[in-house]
Amino acid sequence: MHLTLSSSQLQLLHHLTLADIPYPDAVAVAARGLNEATVTDDVRTLSRSGLLEVTGEHLAITPRGKAAHFEAQYAVLAERLVEVSVFADELQRRTPSLSVEMHALRQLAEGAWSGAEAAAYVERRAKEL
Repeated sequence: MHLTLSSSQLQLLHHLTLADIPYPDAVAVAARGLNEATVTDDVRTLSRSGLLEVTGEHLAITPRGKAAHFEAQYAVLAERLVEVSVFADELQRRTPSLSVEMHALRQLAEGAWSGAEAAAYVERRAKEL
């Protein structure tokens, strides 16, 4: 499932993964840092898409809404890990003495190693040198 959601829609879905939100309730919306001007449109759009539902006087996220929320979070985190890996390459290029550490960081960011494996590699290489 790939949907293009606005930042305000993603923020609303995020809050709904934590708890239902009283609606329409300007205080509840403001207390969560949501933009009151966009919430009404977001609720209408997300409701039509089956991502949330209005139940009585509350907004509730649907399973499809949770999936969309976590898919969007996954995409952001995957992009961040790519940036970490690219940054490790740049640091290694600028500071060759950190090549062991940057290799471990890159392996960790790419999911090839766990944190413990990366730390053990650095430790093992430090003993070899």
